[in-house]
Amino acid sequence: MAIRQNISLSLLFSLTTMISGCLPELDKTGSAKHSQFDISEVGEKLVVTCNSVDLLTYQKQPMTNPKGGEKFKGSNFIHPLKTPSGFTLTGLQPQDHLHHFGLWWPWKFLEIDGEKTLFWELQKGEGIIEAQGIANRKNGKGQASFTAVSHYIDRTAPNGPEVVLNEKVAVTVTGIVESPVPGYYLDLAITHSCATEAAVEVVKYRYSGFSIRGTASWNKDNSTLLTSHGKEQMGSNFTRADWVRVQGDATEGNKAGFVMMSHRQNQGTPNLLRTWENQHNGATFINFNPVMEKPWNFEPGKEYTQKYRLFIYDGAVTGEQAQKLWLDYSVALK
Repeated sequence: MAIRQNISLSLLFSLTTMISGCLPELDKTGSAKHSQFDISEVGEKLVVTCNSVDLLTYQKQPMTNPKGGEKFKGSNFIHPLKTPSGFTLTGLQPQDHLHHFGLWWPWKFLEIDGEKTLFWELQKGEGIIEAQGIANRKNGKGQASFTAVSHYIDRTAPNGPEVVLNEKVAVTVTGIVESPVPGYYLDLAITHSCATEAAVEVVKYRYSGFSIRGTASWNKDNSTLLTSHGKEQMGSNFTRADWVRVQGDATEGNKAGFVMMSHRQNQGTPNLLRTWENQHNGATFINFNPVMEKPWNFEPGKEYTQKYRLFIYDGAVTGEQAQKLWLDYSVALK
């Protein structure tokens, strides 16, 4: 295994020991040759494993017994999201924001026929995104994938709850790789279409869309943030970025993190970011927001897709390495 200059020999040995159950034989490009991916249904969840090690969990049905009661019965999110060694990168329903669900992607407001509905804060009782089912499930050597189907439901519609927006999310997990550090790739292609003959406007707002809430163990003292445009945590809010790298302390003195990438063909690219700087002691919250400056209109009969990738890893990734990861993603995926 190649030793990167930003990882000490002792740290690399520790990481290799931790992930030996998941790290497969690699080809000359550093791609996995024999990693066995499996998808299993465990109650209301869908779990993706690599060589029997859990990597991520998708909430395929509304949660039972969520914090805060019935009004927080969210679904259609990923948590826990884990590194190859098993370190959990996401946070679920932190006390300061019970409506934060790990890696999730709700629009803040939708407007249909002049009526605006809130879909972000579930506790308000207006809109909710409900997972409907799983399709195109595949697993095997080197990769696993599935498509999740969900509905945006207006619970305040005059004639009772009404589906106003359809969503399909194509999820692909690929890896495990050793370069630039031990990690894997998570790709999401999120496609929306109008559910009725009415047009849908994704309302302009300061936060909306693809987001992550980081582990509760990270704060301003033990984690760092860097964007593709050279911004650190302080100064990153309301700035543009193609990617954001967050990494921090993991177990037993090790590091872990993720590079969160937005494809160059996405609406409003490079997107403006909603990040937290001093809020909540520097907790990790990142939102790629294509409607921070202006709304986005969906017409009936058309589909609208946004693509994102995360590289999820043990160790530490430099800004130069994060930039190469994004270039490889945006050039390879048309």
